[in-house]
Amino acid sequence: MKRTLTDSFGRAHSYLRISLTDKCNLACAYCSPATHQTEKTNFSSQLSVDELERIMRIFIEQFGINKIRFTGGEPLVRKDILEIFKRAHQLKQKNNFELCLTSNGIFLADKIEELKEEGLDTINISLDSLNAKTFSLITGKDELASVLDAIDKAESLGFNPVKVNTVIIRDINDNELLDFVSFASERNFNIRFIEFMPFANNNWNERSLVPFEEMKQRIETEFRLLPIQTTKQSVAKNFSIEGKTGQVSFITSMSEHFCGDCNRLRLTASGSLKVCLFSEKEKDIPLLPLLRDATISDEETADIILHSLQKKGFAHAPLEELQQLDKNNMISIGG
Repeated sequence: MKRTLTDSFGRAHSYLRISLTDKCNLACAYCSPATHQTEKTNFSSQLSVDELERIMRIFIEQFGINKIRFTGGEPLVRKDILEIFKRAHQLKQKNNFELCLTSNGIFLADKIEELKEEGLDTINISLDSLNAKTFSLITGKDELASVLDAIDKAESLGFNPVKVNTVIIRDINDNELLDFVSFASERNFNIRFIEFMPFANNNWNERSLVPFEEMKQRIETEFRLLPIQTTKQSVAKNFSIEGKTGQVSFITSMSEHFCGDCNRLRLTASGSLKVCLFSEKEKDIPLLPLLRDATISDEETADIILHSLQKKGFAHAPLEELQQLDKNNMISIGG
């Protein structure tokens, strides 16, 4: 009989985000600044395909998780990415869950067709500027054309909508808000504006944050946004665009957090469970030794996971405390 992943505040968790790697082919300013030296991780300390299959099986069969998202780093830098999807697809054929991917899009166009055949249901593609110069400034690479190609390919394969993730930073790309809405308006795109969040060495400050209400007001000088009703677990405030095909969403982690209805858990690339995106690294629960120990059953591992979940707080720390964290690197956590 499956158990419910319920924490001490009565929140049921049904969504697992798995970081497949802490490696990335970009150095985005908000995630992996070039000035920051990330901790080196030996390949042997990262989850193998077998270990990934086991942890997915535990969460699906023991707890009935109904959504899994692969993140990174950049998931597609893994050479065995197709094998990982094949294993996930085999689990999907026996269990009903949604399989999702977040990617920076650079390697995606060549792989997305195979990934779809292996059970990929939804795709989120990061795109922080439509301007080649600004894109290079934010990401450190001149790869805008590759990302746009991946978005086109995803749409042509029937992903509906194609979700486009955009982190908005004042004086960097906030002047493109209307351009992004125009970009999404006539196609099957959901442009998702994400508030800039504080992570180690990403130069976050309150002035650089463009809050949801300001973004919405600026967009509504040209477009009328109509609210779309969503589930209470949704992290996004979703809107249709009057008279248009596309959708606009806002991820309001800073200005209006959604901790009270959180249903997400994260597994880092090194095999540690994070009960909150902003929890301190010292509070992560190492699952890798359990996955590598054949004498520990799936049921025993599930017991440990459920017990560990009770350490989850009701909400993330206030901004002034988040700014002081120096080991919460987004690239090592997984988005």
